[in-house]
Amino acid sequence: MLQLRPPQTVVLLSPGNQALSERSFALEETTDTSEKSYSGVRNTREHSYPTSHPSVKSESENSSLRPSHSDIAVGIALYFEYCHRQPIWCFERDEVRDFGSMHDELACSILALTLRFSENGDQAKLYANNAKSLIMLRIANGTVDLATLESLCLLSYSSFIDGNVHLGQFHLGLAHQLCRSAMLDVESVYGMEDPMSDRKKRLFWSLQMLEQSYGRQEGLLSVPTEIWRPAYSTTRGPMPDHDPRAPTLPRDDLGCQHQNEPGIWNTSVHLGWVWSQVRKYVSDCAHNNIKEPWRHDSMYAKVLADFMETENRIPMCHRYDTVKFYERKVEDLKMHRDYWAPWLKEQFTYHVIPTVLNHPFLYIVGAQHNPNLAIPNTFWRRSSELALLHSTWIVRMIDMVVDKQVPLADPFFGHVAAIAATVHLYYCCAAAARLKHKSNTDFAKCRRFLKNFLPTSAACRALDRNLDKMTRIAAGTSDSMDVEDWMPSKIYLSVPLMWKILQFNTFADSHELPTAGLLNQSLVPNPTNEDANENITLEIIVASAPEITINTADGGQEAPTLSYKAPLSSQGPDSARDTVYDEVPVDDNLTLCTTPWLYADSSQFVNIADMGCDDPQPALSEGRGPAWWEGENFSNIMFNHF
Repeated sequence: MLQLRPPQTVVLLSPGNQALSERSFALEETTDTSEKSYSGVRNTREHSYPTSHPSVKSESENSSLRPSHSDIAVGIALYFEYCHRQPIWCFERDEVRDFGSMHDELACSILALTLRFSENGDQAKLYANNAKSLIMLRIANGTVDLATLESLCLLSYSSFIDGNVHLGQFHLGLAHQLCRSAMLDVESVYGMEDPMSDRKKRLFWSLQMLEQSYGRQEGLLSVPTEIWRPAYSTTRGPMPDHDPRAPTLPRDDLGCQHQNEPGIWNTSVHLGWVWSQVRKYVSDCAHNNIKEPWRHDSMYAKVLADFMETENRIPMCHRYDTVKFYERKVEDLKMHRDYWAPWLKEQFTYHVIPTVLNHPFLYIVGAQHNPNLAIPNTFWRRSSELALLHSTWIVRMIDMVVDKQVPLADPFFGHVAAIAATVHLYYCCAAAARLKHKSNTDFAKCRRFLKNFLPTSAACRALDRNLDKMTRIAAGTSDSMDVEDWMPSKIYLSVPLMWKILQFNTFADSHELPTAGLLNQSLVPNPTNEDANENITLEIIVASAPEITINTADGGQEAPTLSYKAPLSSQGPDSARDTVYDEVPVDDNLTLCTTPWLYADSSQFVNIADMGCDDPQPALSEGRGPAWWEGENFSNIMFNHF
């Protein structure tokens, strides 16, 4: 029998805060009157939850672990402001209105997740420990129910925000195992007569949303992403004869114009599955397991096909040009945040997928092990343009979020901003002055946006530290610097730090064991000396439009060679401070067809002497309008319809 430990601290709210919490919860009830489509599930908690076990009732011996009604009201109000449907969607307002019937572990889990957004954030750990004790007591006594699974979902998300990835994955894995025990992963279990059917589906797919963004991508015991393939996606080989159908997505009609259209949260689930495939692709690249991306049977091609198929299924009612987020009033966005929070998640996911798939870093590093990747061809040109295009779109979305004052708490948004920042950092040493200035400005915007998450997310604080380290290494300085005035002609990309950012391998405390709060010292894996490896860098240099000669006799099949070759150098990052920033003459009138190339120093590659480049067609630049990424032209380019 587990021994329960009463809390050592009593959580008290001042009368002012208590009154504020009551007004906040009343506001939630008021806004709910215009959103009756949120849920059609009636509150049947008293018929569905067992109340015979002593750990259920607040009058039991465990009542000392239960928060007060006023504290629960504060937690509920904060949950619906910062966490509801962004990304998790466990319950609706009417389903948690009765504080007296709420399970103790669920009340503690809500406060463990949400108190970070209040002045009492230091009490969150206490509630998390209480929730874990109550959950394990239910497991030991065989009284696990839906509220217990919801508590694990909330604790898992809270751990991911805190940067405790292993603990979050443990809670997530435990919830998944309990779902399997209850057969919640099989559609046939969900009966029409079950009043809790939709709530169970919301829990099940909320767990999957967390798995998509924070699940483990390597190891034999990791969850294969392939099994979560949406029903409409292209198949990859024969399906099992008796494969049980996964449960359908919960009913979600916010923003829909027709009954059969998928809701905005549901479309986010589908895009999230593609994002999980991208994460797996990055993990494969990090382990040098990469096939030429232009091959039809490559992982790149398959993920891209899934991405396009998923995008094609998104109804017009949720698309960028239809909803016109940029025209919405701040008050309107606050009142309908249940729709706009998942809509923003969908938009950020949509743009980060091609940003990562086409990130130049993946193929620069990949070229060290696969010489075929070192030849700049149509794929190289197109992929770099797509990475720049979508990372620019991410900055555009950031500008709108800041302008509309939308509160976001999911560290996924901070991760996307950090990824976009690495692309703009790459282009900070572009030969074209206007592209260099634009990339520098966008890089600074991404960093400022990421810093907005630092007060509430230890994971984002670790991400910010890694990005700051990488920036200083890129500049070749150990001091802080004003990035907005930084115009380098070369940069040094830290390979380990770049992998950390792309894979979100961050921990709240760099000196803390990654399994803190879960494993005994005897099971903790041996730590690696990662700080020493951060000095492993790639030197990225400017390449202006080269003078090339193309022999048309061969049909244009032979890759043209550069007239410029990077000098071999063994200098370290400190040499960047002594670099003379000569002005490189180059056409600034960039389009999707004339983006200048950046190269890694060819001396870093194995058996690669030269790198080729297609003709940038400088003669076509005369009389062109502004580049696609400049000013008002940006709103008219491709992908605007999304």
